[in-house]
Amino acid sequence: MVDHSSVDKFKASLRGELLGPGDAGYDEARKIWNGMIDKRPALIARCAGVADVISCVNFARANNVLVAVRGGGHNIAGNAVCDGGLVIDLSRMKSVRVDPARRRARAGAVQEAGALQVGCHHRPPAGDSLAGSLPFIHQHVTSWLVGAVSGKARHYL
Repeated sequence: MVDHSSVDKFKASLRGELLGPGDAGYDEARKIWNGMIDKRPALIARCAGVADVISCVNFARANNVLVAVRGGGHNIAGNAVCDGGLVIDLSRMKSVRVDPARRRARAGAVQEAGALQVGCHHRPPAGDSLAGSLPFIHQHVTSWLVGAVSGKARHYL
């Protein structure tokens, strides 16, 4: 795949972990919700923040490495992991900051809808969810950006 010195420099640039085959936690980190998917990436970057994601993208581009992005691991088709490439694992990027006065919420790349609800000034009625889904289902940043969130979100934020 890529020479060891490039991988070592890449690893040093990350705040999060960089795992490869044989490392403790590698097999667990490559698993996704669909147990029928059994792909083996060369590297798994468990990102701690945005800077890690940027480092991952730059490393992959510079070294022509196949990339898969893992959010909550619920992708049934297995696109959240790849064989022989780099998995950019966002699953640890869970944060919620709510500014009730400005009616704004900032959530990490992977978030459970219920965690966002807990931080909101106006909470939906019992049993309701900002995402119009179950509050424990992960809401990926792309879902929010492309408008996959229900119309209820505007009412409560």
